[in-house]
Amino acid sequence: MLLLALSGATRADENAPAQPQDAKQLQQVVVTGTRSTTRTVAESLSPIDILTPKDLASTGSTDLASALGKLLPSLDFPRPAINDGNDALRPATLRGLSPDDVLVLVDGKRYHTSALVNYNASVGRGSAPVDLNSIPISAIDHIEVLRDGASAQYGSDAIAGVVNIVLKKGAPEGGNSVTAGGGVMDKGDGAQNGIEGSVGIPLGGDGKGGAAPGWLRLSWNYQNTMNTNRAENADRSTTLAGAPNPSGIPYERYGDPAVKTYQSLLNFGYGLAPNVDLYGYLDLSRRDVTSNGYYRAWNNTDRNVAAVYPNGFLPQIVNPTNDYAAVLGIRGRTAGGWNWDLSADYGQNDLTFDIQDSINTNLWHSLGYSPTYFNAGAFHNKQGVVNLDFTRELEWRFLPNPVTLAFGGEYRHEKYVIDAGEPDSYYFDPDTINPDTGNPYPGGSQVFPGLSPEVAGSFSRHSEAAYVDLETDLSERFSAGVAARYEDYSDAGSTRSGKLSARYQLTDSFALRGTASNGFRAPSLAQQNYESVVTLIQNGQLAQIGTYRTSDPVAVALGAKPLKPEKSANYSVGGVWQPSNAFSATLDLYQIRIWNQILYSDQIALDEPIGQVTAVQFFVNGAATRTRGADLILNYQWDLDAWGRLGLTASGNYNKTKVLEVSTPAFGRASEGLLTSASPHTKYVLGGDWTAGGFGLHANLTRYGSVTRIGDTPDEDQKFSARWLLDLAASYTWDAWTFTLGGDNVTNQYPTKAALYNVYEDRADGLQYSALSPFGFNGRYWYGKVTYRF
Repeated sequence: MLLLALSGATRADENAPAQPQDAKQLQQVVVTGTRSTTRTVAESLSPIDILTPKDLASTGSTDLASALGKLLPSLDFPRPAINDGNDALRPATLRGLSPDDVLVLVDGKRYHTSALVNYNASVGRGSAPVDLNSIPISAIDHIEVLRDGASAQYGSDAIAGVVNIVLKKGAPEGGNSVTAGGGVMDKGDGAQNGIEGSVGIPLGGDGKGGAAPGWLRLSWNYQNTMNTNRAENADRSTTLAGAPNPSGIPYERYGDPAVKTYQSLLNFGYGLAPNVDLYGYLDLSRRDVTSNGYYRAWNNTDRNVAAVYPNGFLPQIVNPTNDYAAVLGIRGRTAGGWNWDLSADYGQNDLTFDIQDSINTNLWHSLGYSPTYFNAGAFHNKQGVVNLDFTRELEWRFLPNPVTLAFGGEYRHEKYVIDAGEPDSYYFDPDTINPDTGNPYPGGSQVFPGLSPEVAGSFSRHSEAAYVDLETDLSERFSAGVAARYEDYSDAGSTRSGKLSARYQLTDSFALRGTASNGFRAPSLAQQNYESVVTLIQNGQLAQIGTYRTSDPVAVALGAKPLKPEKSANYSVGGVWQPSNAFSATLDLYQIRIWNQILYSDQIALDEPIGQVTAVQFFVNGAATRTRGADLILNYQWDLDAWGRLGLTASGNYNKTKVLEVSTPAFGRASEGLLTSASPHTKYVLGGDWTAGGFGLHANLTRYGSVTRIGDTPDEDQKFSARWLLDLAASYTWDAWTFTLGGDNVTNQYPTKAALYNVYEDRADGLQYSALSPFGFNGRYWYGKVTYRF
């Protein structure tokens, strides 16, 4: 595993000792967080992680977010279950902040967010983040993760940092590959198989060996993953009517969903004229995800119709999620030295809710029939962006070195759409009474009631932005940068943000760096306009909970107000130590304060139900928070001569979020705990890679710190202990073939089991592991891969 590219001494003065000729070649030039074309990782004014395809492949993960979660101490990607749509679109967090506070770029262009709102009591509740798993790993050249606020440089969402996914380019000989692989969990479930690859094709050329003016690269990924089940009672025979169940624990299916993934990414570049290039990409992704709800017992007359399901039923959500992204741009360089870039990009995420093996009991008892498969509606998020950027190196007489000047503008249009489900999916007649309870039968498709026409709608907005960025070396040892941005939203008003960055080379091997910035995040259209009725746990029972828009009279009567942008202040200071070409170390301390943080309210119980809705939730600017932390990364490369090469890394993150102020009574102690205690305060990663000839060994030891489920009262709190997970892989390369065998979590670690009093994990229903676990709860996983390069 390589978290930072090995780099030599940074830009030293003329009197410094001479460096080896290849020192500069070992440094990785970065494009994130800077508009300069010569900054390396070691010279960066902000902390940046670089991840290569080799790093991603070493994890054994076939999806991008899981790989990042294993490689980066500052990034977490938990695996909740029975979380409705969040089983299909899981959020990733950076530095313990909301998933919404991470900006994702692809080749430096803003990537669109997903259409789903996380309404469950898990990490990232209330967020509608980017679906990182819509991008095939096979298309990635490398990833740059900027661990610093960057709103002044890139706009909304960049409070915690920026993930820039840089795509493979060109059609070099030997740059093509195909990988087939498969794996299975130690318990025999979760089997996975797939094939991925990337092929480049030259475009044009004179046919005589000259360089082609263009290239086309196609990357793809297909994966088929079966579900897992770690419920306390996984014996389906206990669901039979009248069957004995000595444990008294109901059958459930609790684990990863079944997923089929289809991805393709086509990117290209073509020289139209000297110093003028056409470029772009088209990314198409589809995942079919089948996740589970709670089992409905055969004798539950509210939820089951015995004539249809004599033994009860397990309702399932089928979430087809389609993702489209496209960029088309033209860039060049003028005779006067100006670099210009004009681009347009479009992104869209569609998430459909189909419900299978379900029933609408109210419809059945009202009209004598009910489907068992429903289309319950869909959510769509669309984004279109036009950018015009200019950069140039300027010579200013009063400065010793050129100044990189960058400025530009952006227009962005966003649209959020909710489609109603079929009428049977939301049918409810309050006069159809269950004689066993004296209350109406629940209406709607079970596990996710259909979206009604009253909920459906189309909502849009636009924004305009302008920025300017200056960066230079004020001396041979002192570098500095300043950036400013103005952005105006049609629905959320205008924002201004700025950033100051500096780096000073104290000695030939040690440098200090620091940044100060303010940032913002505009409320997403999903947070402003999402509305639904879902089945959640309320007081230990399944209940219908309604989410209302802040403009809805029901929400307004309970205190809802129009959402304002989040505001932040970011500070960081760090050191870079490079005593030799073989060793590097970085330590960065940071503080992030956020005001007007957009949060999902608690369930507010209604005195009188609205239809079948017994409690209400909505979004609020609910709190001010402060996050403090530190990132440490050590990297050593050891040449063993005839015994090969050994690369060692040690990295860690510490972060702690404190709620400074709560501005609404609709955000209680348990919800506050999701901000402060649901993600690990510490995460350490120790990695090693040994290569000799065609052999390679990889080891990754990760310590996930403890997490705590905070309850409404202290006696409901439960702490889940820290765990060490060991990942191992061995590979052999023969000619163009590479064979790999590996195991993730080879020590077979599971999280602490939920306590019987822990109502939030629903242990009474056999959900024995917490949805907050930062590494999931599947246990050991074995896999094998074969790669052919040509």
